[in-house]
Amino acid sequence: MRNSRGRGTRPGRRVVAVVAPASSANLGPGFDVFAVALERPVDRLTLSAEKSSKTEALLTVRGDSDVSVSAEENAASYVALSIARDRGIHTILRIELKKGIPVGVGLGSSAASSVAAALAVDELFELGLSQTELLRFSALGERLSSGAAHYDNVAASLVGGFSVAINDGDRPRVISFSPPRALKLCLATPVVALPKRKTEFARSLLPSATKLSAAVHNLSMASAIVSGFARGDVELIGYGMRDEIIEPARAGMIPGFREVRKAAIQSGASGVCISGAGPTVLAVTDSRSTSPPSILKAMLHAFGDSGVKATGFITKVGRGARVVAS
Repeated sequence: MRNSRGRGTRPGRRVVAVVAPASSANLGPGFDVFAVALERPVDRLTLSAEKSSKTEALLTVRGDSDVSVSAEENAASYVALSIARDRGIHTILRIELKKGIPVGVGLGSSAASSVAAALAVDELFELGLSQTELLRFSALGERLSSGAAHYDNVAASLVGGFSVAINDGDRPRVISFSPPRALKLCLATPVVALPKRKTEFARSLLPSATKLSAAVHNLSMASAIVSGFARGDVELIGYGMRDEIIEPARAGMIPGFREVRKAAIQSGASGVCISGAGPTVLAVTDSRSTSPPSILKAMLHAFGDSGVKATGFITKVGRGARVVAS
């Protein structure tokens, strides 16, 4: 452990601001491995520090969000404190978190906050954290929020694009691909009652064992998605978004999911999946040959026909977290 106390910053004078994007994880067969960063929405975190004999955080949360304002229970402040304590930094961290990403709908809200905090602490104290270290610290926020330190959402939020998170024990890393320019994302979020710790509940639904044929199917579909991004082929990306293991176990959480998927495909979508642990549904489409607004409209109508209110938006694959003020 290296001691970074007082290094590279003048507590109380310098302020760092970071924005980190929402993300959609899994893309069907890529459970805990695949994710795409979204151009919008984003979280914004502002950080400053004051000298102190102990390490603590003062947290303010703004925006339409019900996340905890307790420093030890909020993913962002928990990550920031974890880094400071690990590096022996004695300070009062003043954190203002503006939540632009809705919580608990499958858009990587806790991951974005965690990544923003890790990047802000790294920048403020000039720690020079590696990508692996940023991933590991950010995943602590995911563990706090969902009970599992998974890397898919934090990887996408950190580096942007389509990310493949490689979880190699204590040395996670990311391979990132730029998206095809024509790729557009249609996201529809139903208003449904879900458990407070929704992601943890969604993970509890997953099978402890699966058929070999299903595993082979998912492997082949995941390979199609990676190949699609590598080749810039939207149709191939969508073709690969067919999961026979995770999605069937979670589909019951989303009333009308099958009807929404069918409506999106019939309207021209290349592929449809549950975004992360849901309940948001993601459709990918090639904007050169289809109408993303028509696809989104069909998805919202399908939810409505199933007796479920829903909201939605269209975006594209975006870049990763970045420092916007320092």
